[in-house]
Amino acid sequence: MTQFIFAAIRRTDLSNRIQKIRINAETERQARAILAREFVLILAGRIPEKNTSKFNHTFTQGGIYA
Repeated sequence: MTQFIFAAIRRTDLSNRIQKIRINAETERQARAILAREFVLILAGRIPEKNTSKFNHTFTQGGIYA
């Protein structure tokens, strides 16, 4: 699952205020499908789910600490 970040303007908002929306989805297309009815969307970023087993840099024994 990935968190997608969009800059969005609500379609019914006459003042055109930009909002930041974060949504969790499998794909960008899925995220857009959920939000597109209500917002005009611009992709601002994507944050992948962390895989802690692969990228665990915690020292359990020994190591050098600065």
